[in-house]
Parts: sequence; structure tokens; C-alpha cells
Amino acid sequence: MFTEFITALVLAAGPVHAVQPPDLAGVGALVDEHVSTVMAEEKIPGATVTVVADGRQVVNKGYGWADVERRIPVDPERTRFLIGSETKLFTAQAALQLVGEGKLSLDADVNAYLTTFKIRDTYPGRPVTLRHLLTHTAGFDEDYVVGSGADVRALGEALAASQPERLRPPGTGLSYSNYGVALAGYLVEIASGMPFEQYVDGRVFAPLGMEDSVIACGGLKDTRAYLVDGSATDVNCANFAASGAGPASTASDMARYLQAQMALDPRLGSGVAAQMQRQQYTEHPRLSGMGFMWEQMSYKGHRLLFKGGDMPGMHTSMFMLPEQGIGVHVMSNGDGTGRHGLDGFALVDKIVERYLPAARPPSVKALPGAAAGQYEGSYRSSRTSHGSLLKVQALTDSPVHVTATAGGGIETTGLGGGRKRWVQFEPGVFQEEGGRRRIAFPEPGQLAVDGGTVVFDRIGALDHPSLHLGLLAAALLASAAAVLGYPVAALARRRRSASPASPAGPRLPRLLAWAAGALVIVFAGGFGSLLADEGRALPLVLQGAPVLITLLVLASLTVPLAATLLACSAAAWRKRWWSTRGRIAYTLVALGVTAFATVAVTYNLVGPSFT
Repeated sequence: MFTEFITALVLAAGPVHAVQPPDLAGVGALVDEHVSTVMAEEKIPGATVTVVADGRQVVNKGYGWADVERRIPVDPERTRFLIGSETKLFTAQAALQLVGEGKLSLDADVNAYLTTFKIRDTYPGRPVTLRHLLTHTAGFDEDYVVGSGADVRALGEALAASQPERLRPPGTGLSYSNYGVALAGYLVEIASGMPFEQYVDGRVFAPLGMEDSVIACGGLKDTRAYLVDGSATDVNCANFAASGAGPASTASDMARYLQAQMALDPRLGSGVAAQMQRQQYTEHPRLSGMGFMWEQMSYKGHRLLFKGGDMPGMHTSMFMLPEQGIGVHVMSNGDGTGRHGLDGFALVDKIVERYLPAARPPSVKALPGAAAGQYEGSYRSSRTSHGSLLKVQALTDSPVHVTATAGGGIETTGLGGGRKRWVQFEPGVFQEEGGRRRIAFPEPGQLAVDGGTVVFDRIGALDHPSLHLGLLAAALLASAAAVLGYPVAALARRRRSASPASPAGPRLPRLLAWAAGALVIVFAGGFGSLLADEGRALPLVLQGAPVLITLLVLASLTVPLAATLLACSAAAWRKRWWSTRGRIAYTLVALGVTAFATVAVTYNLVGPSFT
């Protein structure tokens, strides 16, 4: 009992580091084999890998090309990559330094610091705090940030102009938020009296000798970013640099940062690294949660800290196994066929399998007499946008589906791939059969996963994407029938020398139906091609590209057209326009266009959400 008490105190005090890390003999060859194989299979132009053990860099290598066309090789010392959301670690560090100096408070209302704008008081008496911002628990809706290159706004201006809605009370659920972390960066500006970029340069990069790292846009230098099809993209920044849209660094500089984090280096700030790595929030005591921007998880029985970053055509990931003294950092400049660059988890998996002893899954027993019917249903990620164009991603993201099984267990699909069965060992807490992963239902209608940065909220049948995809399929079928059928019918009438069934009036409704059907087909073809290549679509979203705006205008036009067609359909039946078969066909087209307009409105493809 005394030993357990001491262990609990040590774990509460901060991260524990290995006294004698495992011998990583041969890890360089393992890395070479893995990287060369994956780069060839995934068609990734360039990459770097750093492995740190016992405070030393045992691997720090570049592979392939920083610029394929100009044949510039990747150099871990000089080649800069966009680091995306790994920047959030710098933002958290900067904010915590100022907390240590008494210039910021983790638990004060952020509005106490803001002067040019305020966070809306959506939940009176429950203000957003810096602690919420640094653990993704502020409750902001997921949004996208338009603006790239010369269009990027100053941090405070961009935050004031694009404040998203708050969808849940702060501190009541994880929901990854770029806006929230950017707001934390703005608090750094206010408290320090200097621009965020300048603060990070002087207080984060300089003490560690990170001389080849930049926060401001335009610092990528010679490295090109490559999309899934192998083409290069020039989009390298957007609003909210404090969240990761623009900062760049080299493998060697990020290795210095990884080493400083693992060593709990005081140059990061007094006690800051330990504070960042300590668990600060969890949905349930049985689940791993969040540090300050470090994502925590149990990985094959070992405590793993993770932070990744993604920008169009560039991807990075940082891993720490603190108790084993091992760190891994991966950077790549291509989406690859898998769309997420060089998979760092796959490399970490190989290192863990070879060098760390296997840890048995914790033994649990099914809870006697437990029932699980209350957990059944479909669940959608809290990162699903409600108010922006990004909501359309939910159309192609399958929800997690939960079904109760005998003995109080559940079966899930869509949670980490495939069908999985789970044992309930505490009320509302489940462990994977034969595995070690855990999930929980911390409150009715909410599913939490071990090490996640989101929760999953239960949705009803009317919110399920399968229904909306069915409506889209019906709309496309009806629209294709209108586009092809009306010209054919018109030609047939001419050959029969038939006179119009009525004056010119009925001809206009037919033309409107044809036009509406054509709009639906053109939009579906254009927007569908964007969804099929997410890497190419994201730069268009960041830029507010004319082609995207044009497609969204087309979608918007279907709303008044749908209303007009429904009115014409009612008039056709009342005034007996055309034949009975013609009226039925027209009504089906009107319903199809209405179905499309309904889905377009539901997924924010019309109106001010894209302006």
C-alpha cells in the first residue's frame, strides 16, 4: 500500500524518465529499410527521421528530394519543412512561460485580457480559460481559415473576424480547435507586449539554438510540397500561425526541441516541459487524455506522447516514450497515396516491437449483470464542423456505430477500422477483447476514446450521412433524367409536329427543371472531384479559390430553383399541364432538386458559410 502511494505521488508530480534506456543497436538500419520502402510504395518525394535515445541523436537523416524538379536533396540540417500543428507545442510553451511569470493565468476568463474583441458569453458563468485553450476543451466549433500568402491577416484581426460558435460548455468534452490555440497565441502577444512570432523567436527558438526555424509565413525556402498526384502546391501558410498554418523548421532544429522536452530542459521555462507532459484533462479516469498540447495514449502498454502536424503536401509527427527515454520525429514533403505522408506510427511500432519488452494487456473481467443497450447508436466526431464548409467532410466520414452484445458488452464499427468487440468492466467503461484499448461513455450520448483529441456525440437517423448520401443519389438520378430526358422529349414532339399542350407558360417550367438538373450535375461532378482529392481541395479552401466559390454559388442557386420547381409542380397538377406521365416526371425532378438543396443547406454549401 505504501509503495502504491509513493508511485501515485511520483506520477502526479510529473513525467518519469528511464534511468537506463534500451540499447537501440541497429536502429539506423531499421529506419533506412522502413523509410526507403514506404517512400517507394507511397510515392513520397522526401523525408527526414530523427531518433533520440538517452539524450543523444542516434539517427538524424534525410531521404529523397526537397525539390524533385531541381533535384535538391533533403538535408536534415538545412531543409525546412512545414511543421503544421506541431507549432501548438511552441504556443503552449510560450503561454506557460508567461503563466510562470505571473503575466497570464491558466484559470482566468480570457476576456479579462482581450480588448479589441471578446469571446461570446454563450454559457453564462462558464468562461473560456487558457487551460481550456491548451487542452482543446474550450468548446469551439471547428472552422476553416481562409487566407494564404499575401492575404494572411494579423493574429488578433483574424481572430476577431472569424470567431466560431461555441457548441459545448468549456471543460465538458474534447474538441480539437485551431481557433482556440490561435487565441492562446494572441494572449501571448497581449501579455508579452510583442508579436507572437517575435516572442517565439526570442523565447522558444533562441535558447535552444533553433536558428533554422521560422514562425512567420514564407520561410519554407527551397522545399516543395507535393500532393497525392505528385504535383507541387505553393500554399504554405494561412491565418493563425500560432496554430500551425505557416511555421517551418528543419529536422535538426526539431530534434533539439524533442531532446529538450525529453530532458525537461529548464531552457523551455521553469517546470514548463513537465507541466506540458503531465495529464491535464481526461474524459474519464480510466482513459489517457491531454497534456498541454501533448496527446497522451497507452501504446502497446507504454505511455506515449504524440503531436502531429499537417499542411497541404507536408506532414510531421513527434513521439516521446518518456519512461524509456526514446523520441522519434518524422517529416515528409508529400501526401503520398495514403494522403498523410510518411506514417510515423508505423515506424514507432517497429521500434517498440524490436527494442521494448512486450507488455501484456491489463486483465479485466466483465461487469456482472451489466447492460449496454443505453450506449447503442451512431456517434459523430466533435470535430465535425456545424457552421462552416468543413461540415461537408462528415458526408464521407463514416460515424462510429455501437451495438450492444450479450453480457453487457458492445460491438463497434468505424472506430479504428473494422469491427471490434469490447468488454464492459466498469459502468460505461470498456476494454477491447484481447487488446488494451479502452473507450468510455462519460455522459449520456457521448463516447470517449483513449488518447483522443475529440469525443463522439450520438446522432439521430436524420443526421446520419447515409440518409444524406441517399438523397444525393436520388437527386443525381432525377437531375440526369431531366438533363437527358427533356431535350429528347422536345425532339420527339417536334417530329410528331405536336402543338404545345398550353401557351408558352409550361415551356418555362421545363427549362427551369432542365437548368436545375444541370446545376446539380455540374456541382456534383466538380465538388465530388475535390472531395476525392482532399490534398488538392484544402489549398483551394485556404485560398478561397474562384473555382470553389463558383461551385458553391451553383449550389446556392438550387435552393430558389427547388422552391420554384415545387410551385410549378403543384400548378402542373392543378392546371393539368402536360400528360399524367409528364407531370409525374416533372414532380420527381422537383423532388430530386429539393433533396439536393436540402443536403446543400445541411452541409453549409450555400449562403454565408463560404464567404
